[in-house]
Amino acid sequence: MNSRPQYSTIWLLAACSVLAGGSYTAVASQSAQRAQIVYRLAPFDKISIAVYGEADLSTEQLISDDGKAFVPLLGPIELAGLTIAEAARLVEVAFVKQEYLRQPFVTISIEAFSPKVVTVLGEVKQPGNVSIPPGRNGLAIQIAIAEAGGFTGTAKAADVRVTRVIDDRGGRTQTIVNVDDILNTKRRKSQTDYIVQPDDVVFVPRRVF
Repeated sequence: MNSRPQYSTIWLLAACSVLAGGSYTAVASQSAQRAQIVYRLAPFDKISIAVYGEADLSTEQLISDDGKAFVPLLGPIELAGLTIAEAARLVEVAFVKQEYLRQPFVTISIEAFSPKVVTVLGEVKQPGNVSIPPGRNGLAIQIAIAEAGGFTGTAKAADVRVTRVIDDRGGRTQTIVNVDDILNTKRRKSQTDYIVQPDDVVFVPRRVF
């Protein structure tokens, strides 16, 4: 499996200092890393599936846009949203349930991660798409904003709006995130990082003077 890139605390602190003039501490950066420590498979990840002692059942493919992978003998199985261990166990159980194998040992590895982006708009210095690092399912909202150049001088950081698609029919949710509180070191203890996900749209409004 491809090794996952490790982003140093120095990089994370530097990104956050763009937002808050250097007043940000390592606490949020570390908690963001903890929140992303377990990767979950996503559409368009390239994976290989192998069954010990059954070379004919090995396969390498992209997970489809609806989150499924085609497993020889079993057909399409939904793997998106599962960890690698959960996906391997699901395939093993399917082989046993359909009576193809008695004690299968399945391994799944990620050959290439799918590209994932968040769109950051409004009162940021470089609005547009921000890439989520390979091997991660999301990004702390303050890091996404920092990657978009940070807030402008007229940004209303207490009312950042995150729009997320929640179903195949285009249903959406909107969440208001107080990034001011997330960045404020005195209020950190009562705040947790908000993680933006692939295809989220982050909008930073303008303050009314």
